[in-house]
Amino acid sequence: MSDPNTLAAETLAQLRARVATPQASAADWLAFGQTLLQQAAGRNRDQQREALGALVQAYRLDPSCDPGLLHAIAQTAFALRDWPLVDSATALLLERNTGDANALVWRAAAVQQGNDFDTAERLLREAVRVVPGNPVALHKLALCVKEQARFAEAETLLRRVLELSPNNALVMFDLSELEIRSGRFADGWANYESRTAFGNDLNEAHLALAAISRYWQGESLAGKTLVVYGEQGNGDCLWAVRFLPLLAERARREGGRVIFGHDGPLRQLFERMLPTDVALETGLETRPDFHCGLLSLPLRLGVFDTAGWGHEYLTADPARADAWRARVAQMAPAGSGPKVGLVWNGNPQHIRDMRRSVPVDQLEPLLTVPGVTYFALSPGRSASVEQWRAHGVAIVDPTPHFAAGFEDVAALLVNLDLVVTIDSGPAHLAGALGVPTCLMIDHVSAWFWGSEMERTPWYDSVELFRQPSLGEWAPVLAGVRERLVTLAGR
Repeated sequence: MSDPNTLAAETLAQLRARVATPQASAADWLAFGQTLLQQAAGRNRDQQREALGALVQAYRLDPSCDPGLLHAIAQTAFALRDWPLVDSATALLLERNTGDANALVWRAAAVQQGNDFDTAERLLREAVRVVPGNPVALHKLALCVKEQARFAEAETLLRRVLELSPNNALVMFDLSELEIRSGRFADGWANYESRTAFGNDLNEAHLALAAISRYWQGESLAGKTLVVYGEQGNGDCLWAVRFLPLLAERARREGGRVIFGHDGPLRQLFERMLPTDVALETGLETRPDFHCGLLSLPLRLGVFDTAGWGHEYLTADPARADAWRARVAQMAPAGSGPKVGLVWNGNPQHIRDMRRSVPVDQLEPLLTVPGVTYFALSPGRSASVEQWRAHGVAIVDPTPHFAAGFEDVAALLVNLDLVVTIDSGPAHLAGALGVPTCLMIDHVSAWFWGSEMERTPWYDSVELFRQPSLGEWAPVLAGVRERLVTLAGR
């Protein structure tokens, strides 16, 4: 019997050879694209991109070669966040049929990328009218409303979706973020557990541990071993690692054992703060009785009140901090004024990077404060740094010296007077180290930062500067400038 994987590979190779010829037809490109999509199964993004290119080529050769071709192009482009292609494909679909609910939803997502929420909401409300009671359309509408900071309305819509689609993990997750944002932690943490149902998003540690142990739901640890694994992004891990000592205290009291499973760039930082009876393992050295994600700890430990959780809990390596003290003094000699770390944009692959990052051309109010020496904290920004230096801005790029990654970043941060940053890993790191920080956040930011407050209960050293409306950075920058002027005038 032939191996199905071998047959699939042979079929794909034959189709690839066929479309490589000058005689390749629209039908050939269509078959190639459809086969690539089937084999990618939503997991292999490179294969999805190749499939999308094949489908577009089929459409160029013969738009009528398949009645579902334009839908396939729009849907695949939507999955890959190719928003210009989504925009053009859905425009054609809606010319054919103004009541195409799928096209309305996809087009709404594309126009939202340009912050045109009025148009996006209109499109989504039309989709809901066309397919009343459709949970997907209602869910997208709820998220669109949430991005406009209409949180109560968004929550009402999400609860309506759950009536139509009970136990919908994606909707429960979005609801949890609204609950946590407003301080309803008991409900929020419970609904946040829905993330464990996202099959495609589970990390390798979760999958490996699930095969050999039970997911911990707060059971007694008497005589048991629990592995807590790091999950999601660096910022999430930095925020949640603070709960490990409380877990260790419980395990100690009950006669159990806790292991922290982590092998990321923050490992050494975390090792220094772990209680002596909590081991850090980078692989499956121990076969545990239970496992759970780091962000499940607030629920399992009953952390339903933020009081007392804002103090610093991480430390920089002392020797490395001393080395950076000397390096900072060399880069910005004594008497040169305050030394300020700066992060103005993040990883462009982050789903919110467009909204959380401050456009370079808007940073002048910060860069023109006399007496401040800036330290660019994000690698790969040397072109901007050199351009600013050419215009007389006192800014240095220490990132070539970040040989030890976050260990060096932490050692630098504790030698600065202030950090000015967008919502990113360095924001959480500075807060966890107790470094004074001005955090510039977009109008609807991550749930860590609440909705109205100027201070966060999670980090005593962090002050929040929030956009008053979508995309409005000028008031944020003006507020931070005031802090810098005050700091420089001391």
